[in-house]
Amino acid sequence: MSITIIDPTGRVGELAKRLAPGLDVLAGKRIAVLDNLKPHAGHIQGGIARLLAERTGASLTLEIAKTSAALPAEPAVMQRIRESADMVITGSADCGSCTSWSSHDTVELEQLGIPTLLLATAGFTEIARRVCTLYGLPQARILTVRGPLGGSTDAELDTMAAEAVDDALLLATTTPVAP
Repeated sequence: MSITIIDPTGRVGELAKRLAPGLDVLAGKRIAVLDNLKPHAGHIQGGIARLLAERTGASLTLEIAKTSAALPAEPAVMQRIRESADMVITGSADCGSCTSWSSHDTVELEQLGIPTLLLATAGFTEIARRVCTLYGLPQARILTVRGPLGGSTDAELDTMAAEAVDDALLLATTTPVAP
C-alpha cells in the first residue's frame, strides 16, 4: 500500500501573462468602453474616452455593457470589442466582486492584444493591482480616479474624468513593466 502526500499550499495565482503593447499614438484609433453596469461607471468611462478622442483624434466606437459586475464579460461582448477597438476602458473596480471581475476582463482583453485601462477608485486601486497580479498581469494599466462613483453627480463624474485624462493618455501610449 502506498501513501500519497499532497502539498496543501498549491499554486497561488496564474502564470505570468503579457501586456499588450501601448499605442504609439491615439490618432485614428478606436476606443471602446466596457461598462460593468455599476452605478455611474459607464458615465465616467465614456467621459474619459470622449476626452481622449477629442484630444488625440481617436474615436469612441463602442460603449457596451456586460450582464453583471459580478460576472466576466460574455464571449459575444468580448468579440464585439475585439472587432471594434484598438484600446478599451473597462471597470469599474470599486467594490469586491466588481474589482475581481473587472480585473479578469482587463487581463483577458490584454491577452487579445488590446491595451486596456482598468478604471478603479482610489480605495480599490491596490486591490485591483493584487487581483491582476493573481491573474498573471501585475503590470496591468490601472487608471485611478478619486471616487466615489455611486452617489456622485454627473458634474462630479465629469470633473473626475477630466482629472484622469492625462493619466489615461499616458497609460494608453506606454507599456508598463511589472513592478
